[in-house]
Amino acid sequence: VASFFFIGLMSMMIPLCHVFGGLIAVCLFMGLFDGCFICIMAPIAFELVGAQDVSQAIGFLLGLMSIPMTVGPPIAGLLRDHLGTYDVAFYLAGVPPIIGGAILCFIPWVHERQKLKER
Repeated sequence: VASFFFIGLMSMMIPLCHVFGGLIAVCLFMGLFDGCFICIMAPIAFELVGAQDVSQAIGFLLGLMSIPMTVGPPIAGLLRDHLGTYDVAFYLAGVPPIIGGAILCFIPWVHERQKLKER
């Protein structure tokens, strides 16, 4: 959850980098947190859906991730054409991971409530 949150935060910090070294540092941390997110994706899917459906869950997750990866750059280009800067595109790109990280914080709470209902 923390890595997902920091991916969004680092995306939003890219327009604030006015020195090349700052951009390198932001990209370094963004890559580190992205690697953590990719590594933990399979265990999270396993925990949520179980051993039987984990491959289908990972495939579905990667399929859903491909949509913003494909549509995002043209939308960022349109924003740049209309606004004259990519800053808004980077700020908007950081919002979904932050919201996703906040939603993921509630999964253990929901899981515990389901266990209590089963008892």
